Formats: sequence, structure tokens, C-alpha cells
Amino acid sequence: MSTEMSNPAAKFLSWKSNHQKFSYYDKTTQENVFLEMPVKFLALTRYKTIKGWNQKKEGAIISNEVKSLKDELVVNFYKKGDKQEIARGSWNDIKETVEFWGGRYTESVYAMMPDGELVNLQLSGASLSTWFEFQKNQSHRFYDEFVLVNGFKEGKSGAVTFTYPIFEWGGKMNASQKTLADAADELVQRYEASYFKNSGNTQREKVSAAIEMLSDTFDADVAKEGVKQPVPPKEADAKMVREARDYDPDDLPF
Repeated sequence: MSTEMSNPAAKFLSWKSNHQKFSYYDKTTQENVFLEMPVKFLALTRYKTIKGWNQKKEGAIISNEVKSLKDELVVNFYKKGDKQEIARGSWNDIKETVEFWGGRYTESVYAMMPDGELVNLQLSGASLSTWFEFQKNQSHRFYDEFVLVNGFKEGKSGAVTFTYPIFEWGGKMNASQKTLADAADELVQRYEASYFKNSGNTQREKVSAAIEMLSDTFDADVAKEGVKQPVPPKEADAKMVREARDYDPDDLPF
């Protein structure tokens, strides 16, 4: 029996290219809720995972979260409660198989909103590429400054047009927000200690936890909508992967 701590994020946000906004899936209303700009958050920590949708088989692609691309990813095809393992190994070893199935490398960023709410941002494709560019050589600022999204840009690959958020700095925390941030960071650290503990925590349990998180993120209809959204050009994805390989997890405080 797993003793893992439940994922502490209250909402799982992703960028909706067609709508030019972040959104999360509300299980109660079974609808996508869109966040009006500006969106401000304090990045606390980030992991790496695989997310996607296989349109032909009508099922989700998900994996466990890992700290490094060299760690073992266990990627499953998930449909109506059933799952099938499709790949296992480091990102470099399973990349082609994962992409064939429709999975995409995704940065899982745990963050605090200004009111103290803990959320998770799922960044992939063009959103992830611009996120990597934003955080370069600015790691020291993530300790006490908010990140702000108050606009977007358009990209184009052939006839396909897509959008991605613009990340900028949104100001330092005040005293009360620092107190909230300390509490949020402690919660994330407790979750990390539970999720990544070496003893009594199998990969199967980690993937099960990822599936549970997925059910809070979107259902089949929402996932299908994501497939219909424009995707960034292959050059951008390749650039993103090269940058990800070069990143040392110790280089950033989150």
C-alpha cells in the first residue's frame, strides 16, 4: 500500500494556444476555467515529466515525475482506467518512442499564487522554450520575485500559427507573502520527500500517483481539445530538448 503524500497543487495550469490564456480543468463543473491576465506566480520547484494525447487510440500519455532527464521515466498509455506501459528509461533513450505515441516532454513547475494558493504549471512546446529562455542567467531572482504573464506572442510554422506566453518579472514579495511562500515551499518539500523517497516507493506507485494527478488535470474531452491546438515547429522542440539536456538541476533554486 502506498504511503505517498497527495499532490499538494490545488490547480494544474496549462497554456491554451487557441485561447491565449492559461487554464485549468475544474472537476466539479467538468469545464476548462481560463485565467484572465495578468497571471502572477512564485516558482518554487520544478520536475520533468511526459504528458500527451494519442488521438488515434483516444487515450492519455503520462509518466512519473523525475528530477533529471537521466532518471528513469515510466511512460504509460492511459484510457478509461486501463494503462499500458509504452516506454521506460532516460529521456534520450525513449524519446522517439514517446513522441511516436504522442507524448511530449513537459516541465512540471510548482508555484505559489500571490494569495498563497499552490498550483502546478505544465509547460511544453513553445511555452517551455520561452520559459527556458526567460530563466537563463537569472536564477538568483527566483528566490523572492514573482513571475508575471501579461501577454503572449504568436509563432508560425508553415500554415500553422501558435501562441505562447511572455514571462517577465512581477515584483518582489511583501512580508505576508514571504510567510505564505515559506509555508508553500515546506509543503512542496514534504511532497518531494514523500514522492522521491528511496525505500518503499516503487515506480508503479509513482506512476499511479501521476495518473491520479492526471484525473485532476483534464478529462478525455479536454485532452482532445489540446490536440487540436497548434503546436510549435520541430526546430523549436529540438532546441528546447538540447537546452534541457544542458541544464544542471543544481543551477536553479526551484
